[in-house]
Amino acid sequence: MQWVFPAGSCTDHSEAVGLSVMLADMLPRGAADLDSRSLSDAMDRCGMRRSSDVGIHHLVLSATMLGSDLERGLDLTSSMVLDPTLPEDALEPIRSLSLQSLDSLQDDPQQEIMYRLRARHRRSPFNRSGYGEREAIESATIEQLREAWRLRMVPHGSILSVAGEVDPTEMERWVEARLSDWTGTPQEASDMKDRIGGIEHVERDTSQVHIAIAWDAPPEPHPDSVLERIATRVFGGSSSGRLFTEVRQKRSLCYSVSGVYRGGRDVGVISVYSGTTPERAQETFDTCLSEFHRMSKGIDKDEFRRIKTGLESALVLSGESSSARANALVADYFRLGRARTLEQLREDIASVSLDQVNEYLENRHAGDPTIVTMGPVALQMD
Repeated sequence: MQWVFPAGSCTDHSEAVGLSVMLADMLPRGAADLDSRSLSDAMDRCGMRRSSDVGIHHLVLSATMLGSDLERGLDLTSSMVLDPTLPEDALEPIRSLSLQSLDSLQDDPQQEIMYRLRARHRRSPFNRSGYGEREAIESATIEQLREAWRLRMVPHGSILSVAGEVDPTEMERWVEARLSDWTGTPQEASDMKDRIGGIEHVERDTSQVHIAIAWDAPPEPHPDSVLERIATRVFGGSSSGRLFTEVRQKRSLCYSVSGVYRGGRDVGVISVYSGTTPERAQETFDTCLSEFHRMSKGIDKDEFRRIKTGLESALVLSGESSSARANALVADYFRLGRARTLEQLREDIASVSLDQVNEYLENRHAGDPTIVTMGPVALQMD
């Protein structure tokens, strides 16, 4: 089960970026007549493996359980949504955990640099991380959290997805019985601002240099998104991709390199990450850029066949995971307004020809990259 609500980080006011993060941690702290411990015990008795998280657009409640326990699990989850306790005595522990998570970013430079890349490459407020900002977390009040729940945990804009042993008719009955009186419309994303873009170097006295690069790409609803997905997998999506082959295997320049494409509802992004040593950083950076630009010359038959087979295999594997399917259904409905079957996804990939991909690459205009580096040396940018 995955249930998402229009309460992601983009809905935080610019002076309160972090309320959504704290709200996600507050919701499981009791609901209806159950305190935090009682609610947790009730979910354990249902065998629920559960989590709450915050993305750019949504606050996400996820759970995996036996099909026979689904209705009880949904009842408990919906009580967190409709009637949470939001106890004041939980505020300080949640504040402390949120600040610890924010501090932990310094111990994960790859994640930190990718968040910094997003902050520069995307426009505000869609460039935020799921960690919040220190000042807002330190000053948050229980009244602010309760107001955030009232305004953001609403039906319009929420999506409920269940995959596995489920009867759609019974699900419809449960929704009508449990949620018919639930009302509310979401607030708009806060404070739109243009993206920063450009180049940033973060000075760190470390033995490593981390490199992150981003380009614009088609959003998921665009017909070219499937072409970009195939092209980016050739470029950097696997151990047989060009980045891994050229940067790591042939030249031994780095210990980690990858390139991925993510198609959002309104924008898409191609991002590259590499971690290396100061002595090899410049050549690593130059080679990553060179390999990206070389994609304009197209891919060959072997690369095309290998990547299509890999994508189709990944679809089969994802179909065997009910949690992955629930996640995919939510993503589809949010980005496309409809959910695709595994067969429809397979047909989308199977229908693409090598000529289509190469024509797309020849005419692709990704724009100027956004570049962030982190370490003891700054790189030369031509």
